Amino acid sequence: MTEFSSKILSNFPSTYAINEQSEQQHIVFSFGYGSGVLKQQQDIQEPTSLNQIDLIFVINHSFKFHEENLQLNPHHYSFLKYFGVSTIAKIQETRGARIYFNPYVKLNNDSNTLYKYGIISRRHLIRDLLDWETLYVAGRLQKPVSVMKIDQSDQDLLYALKTNLNSALHVALLLLPEQFTLKELFLKITSLSYQGDFRMYVGENKNKISNIVLPQVDAFVELYSNLILNDSHLHWNKTRTLDTIVQQDVTAAAIFRRLLGLPKFVIQNLMEMTTLKTRQHQDAEEVIRKLCVSTQRKEKIEHAVRSIVTRSSISQTFKGLFTAGFLRSTRYAIAKLQKMIR
Repeated sequence: MTEFSSKILSNFPSTYAINEQSEQQHIVFSFGYGSGVLKQQQDIQEPTSLNQIDLIFVINHSFKFHEENLQLNPHHYSFLKYFGVSTIAKIQETRGARIYFNPYVKLNNDSNTLYKYGIISRRHLIRDLLDWETLYVAGRLQKPVSVMKIDQSDQDLLYALKTNLNSALHVALLLLPEQFTLKELFLKITSLSYQGDFRMYVGENKNKISNIVLPQVDAFVELYSNLILNDSHLHWNKTRTLDTIVQQDVTAAAIFRRLLGLPKFVIQNLMEMTTLKTRQHQDAEEVIRKLCVSTQRKEKIEHAVRSIVTRSSISQTFKGLFTAGFLRSTRYAIAKLQKMIR
């Protein structure tokens, strides 16, 4: 852990007692993301002081974390703090994308920088990584992030993180032609968690996806190179330039294998679409076999992913009106609109 990460994390609860003999870490995984943390290509260069530092903390126990954090940092919370810890923990775990954000806060050791941090439980993160229940945090982890802390002994978490990357690669490949460039691959992967996000139409830079990818090609290669090299249906000469050609097998066997690797909620959406159209229930394997030879395969997969993102982005935005409070939510919305206009 870097000195910078340690200073940030020192502002938050660290451990809690399981019993009289042992303690548990509150935060098991944390990372920074977004333009305030990672280099992004901007149409107009903006001073970094305009950006919040975006952080996510993955915690073991929501109630106990908020209970201690309310004592340490009561000013971070909106009016919801007056309804008690149980209400805050319940809103975090049962509403929106199962994450609770505190935006526009200042930390004790850095009074000149604004932070926004999200709190999500470990079990809900793992579910999102494996199944794409909301694609909210899983989508952020399909792109390069700045890891502050991770428990390397947590094999379930490490497996879920790798599975999420593999799922993103499979879906992107199903949407790409037989031959494509690394640039096209990383743009497609990055776009997955933004398709269907209504904020892309009202509050985001229209070039956001390319702004994320272009300055971070090496970081994307670092994330995905082992998965690409270990995929027997992909052919890549290991050159790391944006225009490097990658070729994939588009045989029925290769496509079927990728379809089998789709996350649970993508398959669930595909099954619902098929049931609505045929008015007959079909099992997952039957749906996948038909999709394998369908001329509308790409459109159906895109729709299945888009449905997840649309639902979670809308519900999380409405949730933010309460967790952030009206004034901070309005400030955030105005800042986003101003950034889009610039």
